[in-house]
Amino acid sequence: MSWTNSRALAVIALAALATLSSCGGGGSSGPVPSSSGEPGSSPTAAVTPTPSPPPVSSQTIETNAGTVAGTTGMFSPTEGDTPSGGSGAPVDGIDCEPTMSNNYHIHIFLGVFYNGAQMALPIGVGMENPGTPVSGFLNTATCFYFLHTHDSSGIVHVEDPNPTNAPITASLFTLQNVLDVWGITADANHFGPFNGPVEVFTSGQVYRGDQNNGTVPASTLTYWGSNPNTIPLYSHELIYVFVGTPPASVPSVNFYTEY
Repeated sequence: MSWTNSRALAVIALAALATLSSCGGGGSSGPVPSSSGEPGSSPTAAVTPTPSPPPVSSQTIETNAGTVAGTTGMFSPTEGDTPSGGSGAPVDGIDCEPTMSNNYHIHIFLGVFYNGAQMALPIGVGMENPGTPVSGFLNTATCFYFLHTHDSSGIVHVEDPNPTNAPITASLFTLQNVLDVWGITADANHFGPFNGPVEVFTSGQVYRGDQNNGTVPASTLTYWGSNPNTIPLYSHELIYVFVGTPPASVPSVNFYTEY
């Protein structure tokens, strides 16, 4: 074979080797398919549905002075604040005054349900050295915080001197202020002494200043979240806190004629 033919055969052989290398004979630098079979795809995060309030009960809670809504004696103490709560000194900047002011006076309803059953609020929350109730209504104490309960009806009274002359439709406090005066804590896993997953529903601002009383239907409730602390307090607002298993249904609330 001539030198020219040998050189031609060598060139052909080298070209063949280069072709094999480019076709994957060595390591591949091409795209790696994803495990899902679709390039660039990623797992889809599960979406947790927003809880809906239970059906509206055929019953309506009447909040007349001295009434009781729920099972009593489930909070400790059964009257007044806990040792961690108000003891006469300011709490969250809220004073304990010897008299109650009507410059700003609203009512909110707080319903606490544990495993489907309603727990009645203690009487005398937000009162230092509460006196003796008369017909279930407590109206005497050494001093009164701006946020307090006169009975176990579920009504929380908000009575502030209101030096800024805020309108009655404004919100001056949150539920955490009530809990701090009371001396209990709440989060996504407990409310006071009750432990379990927490769901909170509220009617929000329903009072527009054109009525002194009336029924707020439970159908106005919407899901707030799992932490009740930051809920702003509005006149005639319903706040329902469910701990553990939610109730099968929830009642509407009739606010008595006053504020």
